Amino acid sequence: MGRPATPVGTYGVINVEQLPPTRAGKVRHRASAYFRMADGSLRLVRRQAPTKGQATTRLKEALRELATETQDGDIEKDTRFYHVVELWLEEIAQEAELGNLSPTTVSLYRRALKNWALPSLGQLRCREVLVTRCDKVVKKARAKASYDTAKTVKAALSGACDYAVRHGGMDANPIRSVGRMSRGKQKEVVTLSAPQRADLLAKLRAYAPTRQVDARGRSLGARGRIWLDLPDLMEAMLSSGARIGEVLAILGPDVEPAAPTVAVTHHVVRVPGAGLDRRELPKGNVGGLLLAVPQWSVPMWQRRKEAAGNNALFASFTGELLDPSNVINRLTEAATAVGYKWVTSHVFRKTVGTVLDEADLPITAIADQLGNTPAVAERHYRKQRVANLGNADALEAMMPAAAAP
Repeated sequence: MGRPATPVGTYGVINVEQLPPTRAGKVRHRASAYFRMADGSLRLVRRQAPTKGQATTRLKEALRELATETQDGDIEKDTRFYHVVELWLEEIAQEAELGNLSPTTVSLYRRALKNWALPSLGQLRCREVLVTRCDKVVKKARAKASYDTAKTVKAALSGACDYAVRHGGMDANPIRSVGRMSRGKQKEVVTLSAPQRADLLAKLRAYAPTRQVDARGRSLGARGRIWLDLPDLMEAMLSSGARIGEVLAILGPDVEPAAPTVAVTHHVVRVPGAGLDRRELPKGNVGGLLLAVPQWSVPMWQRRKEAAGNNALFASFTGELLDPSNVINRLTEAATAVGYKWVTSHVFRKTVGTVLDEADLPITAIADQLGNTPAVAERHYRKQRVANLGNADALEAMMPAAAAP
């Protein structure tokens, strides 16, 4: 009868051998053992050290880590934090596949943890991931990058630590005790004035034909279509306030020129390893929007609806979805070339919010147009305006004109 197999998550006999001395004459020992992985395969694990005992100790530490990682996702207080992060990222990636989370968010969290958290916390045991250490990581991201980066790092760390709490690796989430961050002075909302809107649109229309040949003067053919689409894209964003990823997801049937309305119900995202995806619901998973659009934009919507049929209004030269990042790059390049280097796709959205605000529409109406909460619309899409014009008129009578110096 054969020898029974090594159980999953355990290892066999530890062998220690003395290796040939190094060129410097140093003595080395190597301890090795076969470990049975979660899939049943055997993995040879080796560790070296100057003495037999040290080599054995290092090997056992490595084997204990492997044992922790093969417990079907279960973690303990001695589990390395990098393993918890891997498990949590797998969990939210599955949520993204189900449509409960944006793939962009998963990628954002993955980068934040890789670049900022894991270099400092990855090799620590769960019980060693303390508030003070997490606080240092967040503050470092704030100091060396930005408030937004630090906010993302903090959110990603909180999610990973919550996972550890749920699975027994931590008693409490240390991120909940990390100090609050301040954004600092709020950035000015940058928008396009009416003359600038007309000027930029005219210049984009004039610029687009110049980009229909390559550096050698050869015609780009259908590949140059993206440049010709930029003026219409600008009109689409200014007439709706939609984000660029949402505009790129609009299909022919979503447009009703007779109404005139445009349904904003999806957004385009790039899923790592899978390509572009037209995801249900606009960005942020808010409900779909049915937007009335101004009459000046109807000819553009009508023309693009007829050309698109049932496909995307703004598509690649092969008829596929356009990548929002690539379109943003083309728009930035074109705007810079015609003297509007400061203009981004988000400036169009902020311009819509400002125009609505200047028309004395309530902040709730602006938020509805943009698909945001009133608080977000107030903070990011509304320029500061004089709040006391009526009061100033009343104050005119406080001092006689003759008393003025």
